[in-house]
Parts: sequence; C-alpha cells; structure tokens
Amino acid sequence: MQGEGEAGTQGGPTGDLYVVIHLAVHERFERQGHNLYAPLPLTFTQAALGADVFVATLEGEEKVKIPSGTQTGTIIRIKGKGMPVLGGRGRGDLYVAASVVTPTSLTREQRKLLEQLAVS
Repeated sequence: MQGEGEAGTQGGPTGDLYVVIHLAVHERFERQGHNLYAPLPLTFTQAALGADVFVATLEGEEKVKIPSGTQTGTIIRIKGKGMPVLGGRGRGDLYVAASVVTPTSLTREQRKLLEQLAVS
C-alpha cells in the first residue's frame, strides 16, 4: 500500500506497506479456487454394494450416498461445501475421490468368504 509504511527519515515521505500472506497446507483438503478436493477411502463392500457414508467438510460431516459399483477414482461432488466466494454469494463445491482400500490382513472366515466369492 503506497504511502502507508513507516515515516520517512528527516521529514521524508512515508514508505510503502507490504503484506506477505502464506497459506498453510490443510491436512485433509486441497483447494483449487473455490472448490475443495479430498480423498474418500471405501471398503470393498461399501464400493461394491453402495452405502451411506459421512464425509468431513469444513462445517462438520455430510452424509453422502455411495452408489453400488463405485470404482477407485470415481469423483463425487458435494455441492456448496467448498470455500465461500469472497465478495460474492455462494460457495464452491467439495469433490471427493473414492479409493477402495484393500485389507492387509484377513481372518480365516473372511478369507474363506472371499474365496467363495471368487469361485462364483
């Protein structure tokens, strides 16, 4: 801001004011303009059968319906849950990217059920 800095020496003109802003990286959301992006981990059964899951937003949790047959990489839009439009009306959207999480350890019963599923 021109002329809004410290007073000049020996009666000289005031200096300029510079403001430096640093944005911190959020642990969950990535911002692109007014829209936010976040991962959405799903279990195999949630992705295959469909489910209602709760997704974290800036204001809390939002219930989202996951359609059956959802694949890794599917993007789900949650309208109006992004960043506010500065000087305007409305908000951006929140986009969540589904990713199916494969279990790293199974019980005997779980393994047997998955093997039966693989045969059919």
